[in-house]
Amino acid sequence: VHAFLQPPLIGFSSAGVIVGERDVIVVDSLTNAAMTERLRDGIRHLTDRPVRFLVNTHSHFDHVYTNHLFPEATTIASHRGRAETRANRAAQGRHDALFARLFPDVDLAGGRYTPQDLGFGGSLTLWQGEREVRILELGVGHSESDVVVHLPAERVVFCGDVFLSGLPPLPLEGHVTDTIANLRALEDLAAEVYVAGHGDPGTLADVRAQRERLERRLLLARELFDRGLSYDEALRVFAEGGTPVDFERLVVLASYCELAGCRPATGET
Repeated sequence: VHAFLQPPLIGFSSAGVIVGERDVIVVDSLTNAAMTERLRDGIRHLTDRPVRFLVNTHSHFDHVYTNHLFPEATTIASHRGRAETRANRAAQGRHDALFARLFPDVDLAGGRYTPQDLGFGGSLTLWQGEREVRILELGVGHSESDVVVHLPAERVVFCGDVFLSGLPPLPLEGHVTDTIANLRALEDLAAEVYVAGHGDPGTLADVRAQRERLERRLLLARELFDRGLSYDEALRVFAEGGTPVDFERLVVLASYCELAGCRPATGET
């Protein structure tokens, strides 16, 4: 069981490689063709067995953008993840323009959305001989439907972006409580190794620390919201803690979306 690791930067995600008796399961594809060629080179150094399955933990571009570079594999996502990937594929041109504006330094060469072959709901178990590979849908949180891959015997979990290492938790707008619940679900698996979607693998204690941090952020946001502070005012309070404001922005926005039931007004562009 292996992890392909990259720096904890935008567009640089992790992937999983699970080598079985007859085949290989890969967890998540990557942002561009160069990254994926390095991943495939690594797999070739490990084994000559074919990649039979590719599991996407969610639909964000840095986890699905090179699905097409695994043509021999059956690609798997949750039903909601597949629906989101299909919708993004239909809007590829709009996404290309958005990414060029938001992430001008991120190399997307050779990447594109490719809908998965197979969708599932709840859980799906693959077997590599005697090895159990559990694919678990945790639900909305960081994404439209967070999926993790759990190897019970090895006590390893590939977390997608439910758990991030070296980065703050990043809940989807309006889904801070759901993200906290998904982190608790990771804790309940009681694994020894948690492979983060970005950054180095962590431990159960690291997952717990990220959940507790997000709980503290939501508690502070609720206090500021109840005091009548606007989103912009709350963001300034969060920034006083010393964390770069860009690291706080998404958590504050997601919290205010959840507390207000809508996207808050802001003077930000």
